Amino acid sequence: MQYADLREGIYDALCTIPAIQDTSSPPVGKVFWEWTAPADTEKPFLEMAFIGELPSINKCAMHMQLEVLVIGDPSDILSIDPIADDVVSLLHHQPIATPAHRTIECCYVRDSRFDLWIEQLSACGIRLKFLVVTDFWT
Repeated sequence: MQYADLREGIYDALCTIPAIQDTSSPPVGKVFWEWTAPADTEKPFLEMAFIGELPSINKCAMHMQLEVLVIGDPSDILSIDPIADDVVSLLHHQPIATPAHRTIECCYVRDSRFDLWIEQLSACGIRLKFLVVTDFWT
């Protein structure tokens, strides 16, 4: 399994969400691997991580669990609800091309969305969970 290829494909897709792009030229999406965002990162931003493999339901695909955290200002969780909605719209059953020209598809896991508080970042957040179906094993 080429995890780096999966990560880069998903990362590149998430960076296209306008609400989390910074003001550099060209704009760069504020997406971090989970636990790596500096505490002073301008909010809102996203963190992502693989959270485990699932036994395959068939011999032709791999199923990974993906967690995306939408991080926002502590006093305004309402401002990150639309960003969380954008993440779901972007990833749920949409083909994502990886740098190695493979295709993956994410499936939003219903009932996985919940609010959270992240003390280290002094931030509120929304957790989203997806299953990532890949077209390759090696």
